[in-house]
Amino acid sequence: MKKWTLRCSCAVSSDSAVQNATIEIDGAYISAISKSAASKPDVDISNSVATPGLINSHDHLIGNYFPKVGNGPYINWLPWDNDLKSAPVYRERQQIANRDLYLLAGYRNLISGVTSVHDHIPHFVQEPFLGIMPLKVISDYTLVHSITQFALNWGEGIEAEYARSEKEGIPFVAHVGEGFDEESRNELKILNQKGGLGEYSVLVHSIAFTPEEIALVKQKKASVVWCADSNIFMYNKTADIKTMLKTGVNVCIGTDSPMSGGENILHEMKFGRKYYNEHYKEDLPAKQIFKMTTENPAKAFRLAENGKLTHGMLADIVLFDKKNDDPYESVVNANLQDVKLAIINGIPVYGHAVFLDSFKNFGIKYQTVRIAGIDRFIIGDLLGVLNRINKAVGFKKKFPFMPVEL
Repeated sequence: MKKWTLRCSCAVSSDSAVQNATIEIDGAYISAISKSAASKPDVDISNSVATPGLINSHDHLIGNYFPKVGNGPYINWLPWDNDLKSAPVYRERQQIANRDLYLLAGYRNLISGVTSVHDHIPHFVQEPFLGIMPLKVISDYTLVHSITQFALNWGEGIEAEYARSEKEGIPFVAHVGEGFDEESRNELKILNQKGGLGEYSVLVHSIAFTPEEIALVKQKKASVVWCADSNIFMYNKTADIKTMLKTGVNVCIGTDSPMSGGENILHEMKFGRKYYNEHYKEDLPAKQIFKMTTENPAKAFRLAENGKLTHGMLADIVLFDKKNDDPYESVVNANLQDVKLAIINGIPVYGHAVFLDSFKNFGIKYQTVRIAGIDRFIIGDLLGVLNRINKAVGFKKKFPFMPVEL
């Protein structure tokens, strides 16, 4: 592994900001962050904001496709799933190898600044693809699908799965409160009765939670994942996010799959903020949203070396175009074209092609490709993935979340 230095306009975490920063990277870790020294850095990216790599707290990678499917609002997830599986686009998706669906999802996340993503799926589904992904897929977790009688048969049951989370110190993930029927409204109560509500719990969606239940979630030190776009599309309602934040619940942001949710995490941050403004008639600060994609999910998913830019943390770093004097606003208002560089474990994996010469001695296989109107380098073989998908479906498939010029 290599030692190298990176200079940027500002390096931020949720609780700190270093102006004119030099980040020293030693192997997979950050060895120091300081105000720029006189010595010339290995890479100098002017007018940029460096952040911890974003964490997408909820996705279904094998389900990443387009367009959205549904004719809601639905009472729970099951009728949407029935609509999905009867849709022509679902049959189209089924023509594609699972390997390429996983790679497409990985690249979809990576080009939006995500360096770690949680894939809510049984382990046997994701395990064959973990070694080929262009970013980190969070794989240390226990799970159930949901708490309803019509839940998919994921995991070994609430009691066993949560007990393993406690023993191994890993998150327990479940869809909870996703709907309006009686079963969905009772999910949190049943989860608590069965011993599955605690500090290891990561509760996805949580639309049905009452203020009293939100207080219980806080008391039990559980985390919640907010998927606003997917919730509004499927249910025309989302979680009571204002009460959650006011109560002090550890709230994270997830995208869900693009067949129900937004294009990527950058879209989801802006969508959630717009919803908050329209629904509550007040702003959701950019710094709070930033925290819900960095520090909060690092806490929820027990990623002790992620979520902040500081000495000793993993060098999972993303640089965005500096568009505002407030660095958090630059991140929350970013689009795909504003992602300048992504680094995972100290290795540059994606960025503007003008920086490629600086990384040739890393010995990494890069591909050059034009994304969002800008020439880029990217790890692996993105073009191969897209060409195989086109061949599988029999035409040139276009994805708004993957604006690649073939």
